[in-house]
Parts: sequence; C-alpha cells; structure tokens
Amino acid sequence: MKKIRIGILGPDGRMGKDLLNQIKNFKQLELSSLCEKKGHKLIGKKISEVIVEDNIINFLSKSDVIIDFTSPTATIKLLEIMNRLKTETSLVSGTTGYSTSEEKKFQLLVKGKRVLRSFNMSIGINILKNLVKLVSRNAGSQADIEIVEIHHNQKKDIPSGTSVALAHSINEGDNKFKNFAFREKNNNRIREKHEIGFASIRGGDVIGEHTVYFFLDGERLELKHTASSRNIFSNGALLAAKWIYGKKPGLYSIADMIKR
Repeated sequence: MKKIRIGILGPDGRMGKDLLNQIKNFKQLELSSLCEKKGHKLIGKKISEVIVEDNIINFLSKSDVIIDFTSPTATIKLLEIMNRLKTETSLVSGTTGYSTSEEKKFQLLVKGKRVLRSFNMSIGINILKNLVKLVSRNAGSQADIEIVEIHHNQKKDIPSGTSVALAHSINEGDNKFKNFAFREKNNNRIREKHEIGFASIRGGDVIGEHTVYFFLDGERLELKHTASSRNIFSNGALLAAKWIYGKKPGLYSIADMIKR
C-alpha cells in the first residue's frame, strides 16, 4: 500500500511537536517534509530523519498532504505559493485568528484545492457542534445563549475559533439569526434578547474547554467539551490528512469527515 507523504508546516510549534509524536501511530502516513520560517533555529537540523527546511517550494514537492497549525499570514503565504505552482498537494489547516480581510483572502485562495479546515480538530468538539445545533433548533428562540471558553495563557486570539464555530452551529439550528456579543468589548449594558455572548478566560496550561449555555425560564442546558490531551487535535489532523487524500477539490471540515 502506498503511504501518504505528510509535510508539517511549523514543526516547532505546540501542534507541530504533537504531530511529530503521533504520526508514528498511523501506518498509512509517512513523514516526508518539515518547513519552518527563514532564520528559525531548526533550519538544517534533522527531526525523525527529515531535515527541516525553509524552502516552501521544495517542501510542497515532497508532500501529498500538508498539515498546518501556524498563523494566518503563514497559511495565506502557503496557499499563494500553491496557487502559483498549481500543485496537487492537499492541505489540512487548523490555523485560527483570521482578520476579516485575511478570511476573505483565504476563501479566494482555496478555490479549486483540496483543503480540510477546522478551528478544532477534535472529534468530540465536532459532535458537540451537532448537539448545539440540535438544541438551538428546538430551544434557541426561547433561550439566552452564552459561550464560555478557557485556554492556556499563551493563546493569542479571543474568542477562540472553536467558540465562533459553535456560535455558527447555533445559528444554523435556529432560523432567527443571533448577533455576536463579545463581553470584554460590550461590558456596559444588559444583554439583548437575540444575541450569543462570548466570554474568554486565559490562564495556566489549559488545553481547551468550551461550554455552551442555553438559559431558559426555570432551567438551563449546559453542553461542555474539555480537552485533557493535545493528542486529540493532532490525531484528528492526521485522520483528516488520511481522509482528504484523493478527494475531489473542495473546502471540507471535520464534520464532513465524520458524517455517516
């Protein structure tokens, strides 16, 4: 059986290191290339018998699927080069923190490519999204809805991409669209009826915790996911790399992968 060649963009990051640890558990996948930004301390060094390089064109030529957990700037640069080269390489990306303009650029650049994008590669989170959508369909119009997320003290983007994705699932379930209210920016008013509130906490080494509250008169529902190991994200990304290989061009998600 032909092994799928995997390239990791940013192997020195949190997720990059976890991917390097977990890929050996996937017999169908083979680590083939590693790429870091120019001037990085790892350039020229060998990790798992693969030399880290800063030449993205070489990196692409050695990869059937690239896994990327870097930054919007780095992801967009990668996509621009993929466009220029007209490469057949697929992309699995978990990058978060896009600005509005960066998101528009991303959507333009992925056209015609095989890309699986998820702000959270956890299978559990994607099941939670389905549950949130179901509850919203049945009780969303009667509920005050709040999303609380907790992450480690090194996470930059607020709110998390996962909490925004959960909010989109809420709006998919309820045909009465709800506006987003970010509590750290809207802190001198009472909540409005048709809104989804976001609260973010940063501290310690928390991997990730997301809770969606549906407050109803006399009762409330709490749907919660807690990540106790970063392996759930790296394993999800590696499963996604295996899944997307050979698929038709398109922008996919983990929800597409777990669909039955």
